[in-house]
Amino acid sequence: MKNNVRFFVGPHNITSERIEQTLQEISRKYPNIEVKRYYGGEFNPDTFADEIFENSLFVEGKVIIVHQIEEIEKKIWENVIFPALGRMSGNVFVIFEGLSVKTKPQNYEIEYIEDVENLFRKIYKKSWQRKMNAWDIYEMSRFLKENPYEFAGIIGIISRYLENLLMQKIISQEEFVKKMEQLMEIDFKLKSGKLSYEPGWETLLLNLLDIRG
Repeated sequence: MKNNVRFFVGPHNITSERIEQTLQEISRKYPNIEVKRYYGGEFNPDTFADEIFENSLFVEGKVIIVHQIEEIEKKIWENVIFPALGRMSGNVFVIFEGLSVKTKPQNYEIEYIEDVENLFRKIYKKSWQRKMNAWDIYEMSRFLKENPYEFAGIIGIISRYLENLLMQKIISQEEFVKKMEQLMEIDFKLKSGKLSYEPGWETLLLNLLDIRG
């Protein structure tokens, strides 16, 4: 997998922030860079390929940003874009950004980006599940890693989940009290910095909710 190819999929106002962060990262390694931008609605695959292989004596690195990738047809990805990416030099960086992509790249990861409110709403729905699993905890852990100041909300979701288990008589009153005490201890350790978000918090939460694998 090439580290100099990035895919950001999500709302433009958020993907644009990730693009700026990436440009800053590249600029620290290559202070003198050239940035070119292309747009899916008027995308010319031949021009794009030529740009990738064109060398310049006046810059250390080149960044090619392709916006609106949802507009690019699948056959262009397969016949032009992916073959070109596989042959480009190490000082060329390509950033793809858009609402979606019409073909999943085989050798590159896609970073799907959502705003915090939508992500939290999805995670909140887990509090009404009859049984959480390891994937649910992983999603919460990933959310906290990206949004470290939202841990109070996650603790609240687990608390609501335990209350629902009690109301459905899945756990007893005694079990509920014990688990709430353990949850408050996790909350305290997170706030005081005595517990890392990952994997410490994740492991304790799996044990708290009796999740195995």
